[in-house]
Amino acid sequence: DFLNEAQSSVKVAASIRHDPLGRELEEPLVVPQPIPGLATRRVLVMDFIKGTPLSKLEQKAKELGIELGSTAGKVLGRRILEALTTAYGNMIFSSGFIHGDPHPGNIFVLEGGRVALIDCGQVAQLYREQRLNVAETIMAAASYDGSREMIKTLADCVRSFGVTFFDGTDDEDACAASVALYLFGEKDVEFPGGYAKEEFSAQSPLRRLASFPTELVLLGRASVLVKGVAARLGVDWSVARKWEPLAKDAITALCAEEECRLPSWALPTAVQNRPSAEGASGRFRFKEAARGCAQMVRRWGLEKAASLMASQRAAEAKQEEPA
Repeated sequence: DFLNEAQSSVKVAASIRHDPLGRELEEPLVVPQPIPGLATRRVLVMDFIKGTPLSKLEQKAKELGIELGSTAGKVLGRRILEALTTAYGNMIFSSGFIHGDPHPGNIFVLEGGRVALIDCGQVAQLYREQRLNVAETIMAAASYDGSREMIKTLADCVRSFGVTFFDGTDDEDACAASVALYLFGEKDVEFPGGYAKEEFSAQSPLRRLASFPTELVLLGRASVLVKGVAARLGVDWSVARKWEPLAKDAITALCAEEECRLPSWALPTAVQNRPSAEGASGRFRFKEAARGCAQMVRRWGLEKAASLMASQRAAEAKQEEPA
């Protein structure tokens, strides 16, 4: 329901503002927040985001005279990629609470090049062991050199998530390592075992998957989206290398047995009185909401009264007609 989505929005906003060690950071992108007192199971009022969805960015850029492959377009592209990569890295490794639906329609580019992430209706919680598995997989993908030893390391990381493959899969270690490289590897990396990078190829390692956990599906959406945006904008970008420092911090934080860290959304710095995407003056206040509701009710009342009067006149006219 919408109350869960409102709570998820608060958690996602807190997660992107903290690193794996619990340190508060500047938010890399905007997550619209619910308006206090205006959220129920059926109705949710949130900050208004004025911008261009990523799905229409190319069209908007052309209107502004910017080609996405140009120098100016690549500067914008790097800003978008930095925001998304940092936000998802912080979500994964600071609390494990991740936005699970990062498609181009849920990502907005605001005036000035800031990025907004909307719709927290689909989320996932990665638990301690899962976050450690992700951290180890990221570090292995970042240092992958094609050796048999690294193939085995990546394969073990993938299996640790509970991923299984169909019987008869050729060189299962190579297939499992290829899945990891598909999710987190460099764009030019060569998959081992003759497996193909193209998702719909007959040699795609994805075709050999028998089971793939939901949490890894949602996590994979984020990494594949970032890699796809980088390819579309012509920007050289490595998810694994960007996330590698965060993965190391996560291992340090999660393996410290002497203390149990609170998730980022439960820290004292999680609640922040911040302006919305349009600035403090753009925040939708309760008084404004009440005024808008009053105007809506007044308009409905006038329309209802007009409708009743019209019905009454029609009935009177019908009575006056000669039999």
